[in-house]
Amino acid sequence: IDLLAHHPVDWVALGNAHAGRIMAGQWWRTITALTLHADWPHLLSNIAIGGFFIHRLCRELGSGLSWSLVVAAGSLGNLVNAWLHSPSHRAVGASTAVFGALGLLAALNLIRYRHSLRRRWLLPVAAALALLAMLGTEGERTDVGAHLFGFAAGLLLGVATALVTARRGLPRRLLNGLLATATAAMVLGGWLAALTAG
Repeated sequence: IDLLAHHPVDWVALGNAHAGRIMAGQWWRTITALTLHADWPHLLSNIAIGGFFIHRLCRELGSGLSWSLVVAAGSLGNLVNAWLHSPSHRAVGASTAVFGALGLLAALNLIRYRHSLRRRWLLPVAAALALLAMLGTEGERTDVGAHLFGFAAGLLLGVATALVTARRGLPRRLLNGLLATATAAMVLGGWLAALTAG
């Protein structure tokens, strides 16, 4: 691949979640869009809010499994969002993955504490709904669908993860390392595919 042929690179054009192109087979856009942001406030808000929830998730499951699930939830959210929108729809931002992390935490607590009198599982659900109300529905460039579908994907993946880890336990260090490496490879592979196709 001749990267010089892409200079200067229009990263947003190559990697945004363009609904029509995703549906035409450019799968990598569901991943690459998670790494792009409209401006610095958009990026910093995702780092601050996402960092808090993803840190919590990493403490629950381990870093490798957590990051693989967060990226998977964000990608699935972008895929469903593209499927339901018009072909001209475009989106960027990690907020789909951030809401995926919220969904994952909510599902894990729902499964783990469903019999608890303390009702601990209500806290992440309430936090997710409050965050969606505060940050996920306002602004002309806010993609409500991506936020909702990221959260829904996180819920589904979180339920599956809670059930599997309850039976088999959490991944050990080697598997966590492999999952982290595979997740990084998926992101880099997505961008390599974008540059190749671009």
